[in-house]
Amino acid sequence: MRRWWRIDPLGARQVLSGFLLAVASAMAVVVLASLAVGRLDVRDAFGLAGAAAFLALWMTLVARYFLVGVYVNDTGLRLRYTFSTRTLPWSRVTGFVVRPAELLGEPTARDACWVRTSDGVVETPVQRRSRTAGWRKDIGPVLRTEDFDRMVARLDAELAAARRGQAGGGAVVR
Repeated sequence: MRRWWRIDPLGARQVLSGFLLAVASAMAVVVLASLAVGRLDVRDAFGLAGAAAFLALWMTLVARYFLVGVYVNDTGLRLRYTFSTRTLPWSRVTGFVVRPAELLGEPTARDACWVRTSDGVVETPVQRRSRTAGWRKDIGPVLRTEDFDRMVARLDAELAAARRGQAGGGAVVR
């Protein structure tokens, strides 16, 4: 199976970014319709080109932010961040641990799920909601405690299935 399944449920930020993507798409349609209808002078053409470039950049960033999370399939684990994606084969994953997320090498107020690999540990972008005062970093979904614990349990189950040779993906737990 090649399809990647999202392991973490969509958070409020992903819903908001999906809404912003829909708004940007509607704005892009308006800009394209403006280009298609009527005559344009040079000033208007440059203005619409600037608006189209801004919309393209905005839509790209919002779409990337919408996709931030943890994904699995039978070949491995994929960690999607806003500006990068990291894929780890199951053979390199040794387990999962929950510990404080780090910002500039220092622990923050929220816990994150960390992937233990044969080369060290990798922080996932998914964090557990916390009411503790302190530094926070907003790089991805912030889940309720129950959803976060369910995600970690699902990751452990996927790793166990991969070790047995029957990794499955399947329905996303929400």
